[in-house]
Amino acid sequence: MTETHDQEFGTFIPLLYTENEGGIDRNGDGAAVSVTSGGPSQALQRFNKAVLYYQSGAYKPAMMAFQDALAIYQTCQDLDGQAQAWVGLGLAAYACKQYAEAIAYSNHGLTMARSVGNRWTERQALSNLGNAHRHLHHYEQALDYKKQTLALAQELADRPGQAAAWSNLGMLHKVMGQPQQAITCYENSLTIATALGDRQIERQVLQNLGNVHHKLGEHGKTINYYERLLQLVRASNDNWAEMRILERLGSMYYTVQNYAKSIALHQKRLMLARKLSDLNHEVKALEMLATIHHALGKYGDALTYHEQQLGLAQKLNLMQIVHQTRVKLKNICCTMGDFERASQY
Repeated sequence: MTETHDQEFGTFIPLLYTENEGGIDRNGDGAAVSVTSGGPSQALQRFNKAVLYYQSGAYKPAMMAFQDALAIYQTCQDLDGQAQAWVGLGLAAYACKQYAEAIAYSNHGLTMARSVGNRWTERQALSNLGNAHRHLHHYEQALDYKKQTLALAQELADRPGQAAAWSNLGMLHKVMGQPQQAITCYENSLTIATALGDRQIERQVLQNLGNVHHKLGEHGKTINYYERLLQLVRASNDNWAEMRILERLGSMYYTVQNYAKSIALHQKRLMLARKLSDLNHEVKALEMLATIHHALGKYGDALTYHEQQLGLAQKLNLMQIVHQTRVKLKNICCTMGDFERASQY
């Protein structure tokens, strides 16, 4: 169970604030990139349009709209608006995996935000810079920016921002090979996220804590965090996430030789895979169930699961799995003394 480093997983990129007649729209990282109400209406419209594009995952149109807003703010010499537009460009560029551009845009935004004293936009720019430098493996620079992000979030009493900053610091320490520091950061993030009821960050941090303890070989703690994560995912009726967590948790129980619990979890995983028509997960679930029953000496059950796996693998043209499964079936039949059946595979 590895920890990925994509923006969608583990890196809490704040969405943007927009200030309008209806008030401020908050996001999961507590950032603020607001357009002053006295700014040109056209710039405000373009900026808000960019935010909507960004929030919907349309990052390239978001970049174009931020550029339009920036041009207008430059024309009317609105430095605060320019700072926010630059930071928005940094966010969108990062989302497009254009990390060097994200750094350049965010640096512009950081300089301008500091010149006008906009601490919220400054915090956002620092967060952007830390994320982008991490993806470029500039870990020391990323660490410096993330520490600044956390300090500023604390100064602003921005609790969501603190939760996200602690989590990002945890990820950074993890990739830097500092698991104990990562655990401390993750636990700080989890405490805040739980108090806030921020399920997005809470779920992510529980998974990351499970990951790092798993890497350390601390199976009991790994299982504890995965169990907590499973409860949160089930509460949100996220069947896809539940299926993936059942796989990891079932494998952990197999590792600690709690076979009954492992079987129950993998059977639930199999049911979800079939419900969701995820044939690849179904193949893997059948393989794990066969493996566990084989370990228990329940060869008949192991054969049943492997035969189902074989049929599905043939249907999906997964020839490597087909070959491996036939070998396992042959071996089990030989163990049972059924050589005639073994010859069929």
